[in-house]
Amino acid sequence: MFEQLAHQDFDKAYRRGFWRKLSAWLTGKSNDLLPYDEVRSQLPIQGQRDAGLQTVALDKIVGSVGRYRDFDRAFLPTQRVTSNRWINISKARYQETALPAIEVYQLGEVYFVKDGNHRVSVARERDQDFIDAYVIEINVPVALTPEMALDDVAKQGQYALFKQQTNLIQLRPDADLQVSDPQAYRLLQGHIETHAYYLSHEQNRDILYEEAVVSWYDNVYSQLVAIIKEHKLAEALPGYTLTDLYLFVSDYQWLLRESDEEDEDQSEFSEKMAELYSEKEVRRVLKSLRRANWISQMILDQERVDFLAKTQLEEIRPKADIRLSLPGKYDNLLGHIYAHHYYLGLERKADVPFSEAVASFYDNVYVPLLVLIDDQGTIEDFQPRRSEADLVLWVLDHRQDLVQVLSSLPKPPEAA
Repeated sequence: MFEQLAHQDFDKAYRRGFWRKLSAWLTGKSNDLLPYDEVRSQLPIQGQRDAGLQTVALDKIVGSVGRYRDFDRAFLPTQRVTSNRWINISKARYQETALPAIEVYQLGEVYFVKDGNHRVSVARERDQDFIDAYVIEINVPVALTPEMALDDVAKQGQYALFKQQTNLIQLRPDADLQVSDPQAYRLLQGHIETHAYYLSHEQNRDILYEEAVVSWYDNVYSQLVAIIKEHKLAEALPGYTLTDLYLFVSDYQWLLRESDEEDEDQSEFSEKMAELYSEKEVRRVLKSLRRANWISQMILDQERVDFLAKTQLEEIRPKADIRLSLPGKYDNLLGHIYAHHYYLGLERKADVPFSEAVASFYDNVYVPLLVLIDDQGTIEDFQPRRSEADLVLWVLDHRQDLVQVLSSLPKPPEAA
């Protein structure tokens, strides 16, 4: 009788496995067990330990060391070659014969069968929830969950490699920087390297890589992500991680600096965006980012903070209130101050403190131009889109052209 029942159980399980395989083929969803060796090869391993005999949830066993082709993801049999072994185990269960514990590897939240695949299959077919197992725990720096397919594991592997290379595992263990496209981890590493360069330049010393990682994460990444959360950009662009959006906004900032803000067509800007993302993503991202006026304002605010930090203008001239309205222009203004500093040194034939050059530029260049613009009433033609500082900078940027134009004009007749 037990022999017949065991045969019937196997036939039922095999038929269910066939229909699941057909359903997976029709839907395009993977129904395969995960191969342990391939999964392990894609993850940086940080060691292992013998965790002893434990009670393991059967629905968390998602792969096998050597039998991953003999069963599907639900451990239903996909072949009849080893049916006798399956039937003998099922018969032993009907006879209430004790079976030895299985052996598994644990990676994250999931398990891979080292020995005992048929025992797992029979237990699941009999609606058993748990099984005794000797567990060898493999330490990996990412979370693997039961619903993951092999592609998901590959993504986790690349994320783990990124965390290992940057040592964020130790430096910021709670950091979650996962991206939709694993290729983007190289972009994040580029951001860190760029941050390290500017940090070194700003502090005039060599910056350790881990120091740059912490500074980038705390002062750049986390602050921008906080703003993204505050303005609910994730709700406007569902399906993206916060790190995806960090990269989107960072690219938007860079492209905004490169584009001509006065060109309403913005064709060059859109072309550059299209180089980075697919056409569908371009439309979605641009639509949301262009509505987010806070991004441009955030750029301006940060640039002004950087400008004031480098010039110390608020300390040198407390009443100065220079406010530009276009991204990237504070660097232009700083360039004029650097040039003024250089020529001031040539004129005096001596080293001039930078703070003194800043004061001289403000008193002898910026303010006189501002007075001239105010006297001409020119600012009224451009407000509220442009500020007085915008016009002063425009004059400075086009000073050589203006000199040529003015010198070519006919001189006014001399008074009799």
